[in-house]
Amino acid sequence: MTDKRRSADYKQVSGYVPVELAREFKSVCAREGVSQSSALEGMLREWLAKRTAGNSATPEQASPLTTIADLVRANVTKLKHSGVKNLQALANGEVLPTPGDFAIITSTLGIPEEEQKMVWQQTFNCLHNDSESVKDECECS
Repeated sequence: MTDKRRSADYKQVSGYVPVELAREFKSVCAREGVSQSSALEGMLREWLAKRTAGNSATPEQASPLTTIADLVRANVTKLKHSGVKNLQALANGEVLPTPGDFAIITSTLGIPEEEQKMVWQQTFNCLHNDSESVKDECECS
């Protein structure tokens, strides 16, 4: 794993937030097994993406038939240093991300909130729908 403190590719960012917000943030990160750095990076990416929409290269966009596994598989290189664990298992559809990891994945890829909802719904439609026609349409295995 990369030592971000010593890496020329990383820079510390700091600020002050209310005590209760800091405690809740640390608690949720610990409960979900997400590093605070990864969570902050994901939130910063999402915040910046909202403010710089149209000013950067178009990220890999979700289509209505895209699942979480499809997104991870298509963007595994971009997600490698995002802090999301089990990327290969996610790409293979063997596991689902935690809500925190899903937020990191979608913010790293710059996926708008409406498309995030479609990806989440499509993933669960593939997992829970017994209809063969829907499974074929989803390309679920």
